[in-house]
Amino acid sequence: MASPARRTQTERRAASERLVLDAAAQLIAERGSSKASFAEIAAVAGCSHGLPHYLFGSKANLLDALVAEFADRFSGQVVTEAVGEATGLRALRRVLSAFVRSLDDPWPMTRALYVLIGESLGPAPRLRPALNEYHDRLRGMICGWIDEGIRDGEIRADVDGEAYAALVLGMVRGIGLQVLSDPDSLDVATLARAAVDSVDRDLRA
Repeated sequence: MASPARRTQTERRAASERLVLDAAAQLIAERGSSKASFAEIAAVAGCSHGLPHYLFGSKANLLDALVAEFADRFSGQVVTEAVGEATGLRALRRVLSAFVRSLDDPWPMTRALYVLIGESLGPAPRLRPALNEYHDRLRGMICGWIDEGIRDGEIRADVDGEAYAALVLGMVRGIGLQVLSDPDSLDVATLARAAVDSVDRDLRA
């Protein structure tokens, strides 16, 4: 029986980074970034005391990496799985539904992201560039699907893709904030259907 292939140094570093970022997300979701020290992150991750600093160098770098990691996971796990072969309006409907339904059992990273968004508007403005880049990426995907739908004749030709992408992202963020703040008062499945139906009525040609 062949022995399993050994991971490369790059693969080992990537796995260590994911471990530390997951621990950071857990702590930030619970108590905010200012109270999530490298020492506490290392303790939750179960790694050496100096590993977070070795990997990221500073707390600021770690927070930027956390936003980027969430963006990559969202694109890889939520968007890719939801969209499949769909394009245009169908792709937008699927992703919107998948995003809202994911709030029924949110990742710690999802909760941490909302905490960081709030902090960026107050005590931690330096978070804004990383968050703005992520939101630009989301709006770009949404705008792309709208443009596809217009070309395919599914979506009205007079729709401003960039403006409507911002409206969709605003709806998503507003739903996420309400669900994470008071999950017992809202039915996620009903919200997902309402969001998709609203977009469909607005856009369909």
